[in-house]
Amino acid sequence: MLRPITVPAAVAAALALALSNPAAAESVTFMTWNINGGQADAAALADRARMTMESVGPVDVVLLQEVIAEAQVAAVAEAMGLAHYAISDFSPPPEISGAWFKSLEVAVLSRLPIEGAAEWDTTGREPFGDTFAPRLSTEGVEPELLVLDVAFGENRPSRGFLRVDLEGGWSVYSVHWKSSRGDSCNAADIANARQREDQAAGLVLDAARVLQAGRNVVVAGDYNIQAPGRVLRVGTDAGEDCAPTGSCEGVCGPGGSDGYDDSIHRLMTVDPGARLLSAALDETFVARSFPGGAIDHILVAGPMAEAFEGARTPSFSGELYFGSDHRPVLATVMLGGEEEAGPQERIRRLIGEIRDRLSEIEGMLGE
Repeated sequence: MLRPITVPAAVAAALALALSNPAAAESVTFMTWNINGGQADAAALADRARMTMESVGPVDVVLLQEVIAEAQVAAVAEAMGLAHYAISDFSPPPEISGAWFKSLEVAVLSRLPIEGAAEWDTTGREPFGDTFAPRLSTEGVEPELLVLDVAFGENRPSRGFLRVDLEGGWSVYSVHWKSSRGDSCNAADIANARQREDQAAGLVLDAARVLQAGRNVVVAGDYNIQAPGRVLRVGTDAGEDCAPTGSCEGVCGPGGSDGYDDSIHRLMTVDPGARLLSAALDETFVARSFPGGAIDHILVAGPMAEAFEGARTPSFSGELYFGSDHRPVLATVMLGGEEEAGPQERIRRLIGEIRDRLSEIEGMLGE
């Protein structure tokens, strides 16, 4: 009679395999997650973080969306065992804004030390904006407040990006782009697509300078739109910036095949070698009301872009993923040769792989 494999048994198997298998290489694992923290306190988010780590395994850099306070980010960082963090300051707190959804921030948590940070606050110096800087756990690092030459449309986006420069030549951008209305080709979603394109344009301007300095770029977060080629409204040619009415079919681009949302396409122009690792993923919005694939993405560019494995997201069935309406997306980059990996690194990777498989099995049993 076969006995079910428990998590401790799986971990023991990973330890034994790691000690006997020298084939793994040193790596860095990035994870992006819309943690849905607008109405949760720090302790609740720390619990979500611990459960998620038990599900997905070890990570080195985490990019969060939908946090509203530094205390939340500090608690999540501690729960995940990550010593360094930064949180944006796009918006005033809820006691000033009057609603949690008007106070959403993004954050970066990292095992790697923070060397620098920058924020593009699209509200700028307008009456509804602010001039507050991001908050960092690292003392002695002065965040830069960026001014980028982007000509906004009628409605400027409420959030730009948070860039955090990490040890090892990594510059990671945590983004939360303008929400999508879900329905294709209505006036509201066409307007929101323009805001997403503006957000992409600003990031490209900054990331191009970062790439010129020889650094690696990771752009991760809740893009709120599917990858090019997955749904009709997502464009693949910025030169065909159509504005359809009523229906997407037969009105956009050559042969009626190109959509009106070119935000991800514009972002990928940052570098000829840019890769959208999440392009083929299944839906990451748990309610599955955005058919056509993931709306949470990881894009990479720079010298290490080709070394990344494809992105992955844990299998899951239910109404919430550990308190969030989004599943996380993870991607791993291999850094060195096989001979450089020690037992600890091999153990970390194998535990992560086993947890991925267990999540898939749990999802199958829940169907």
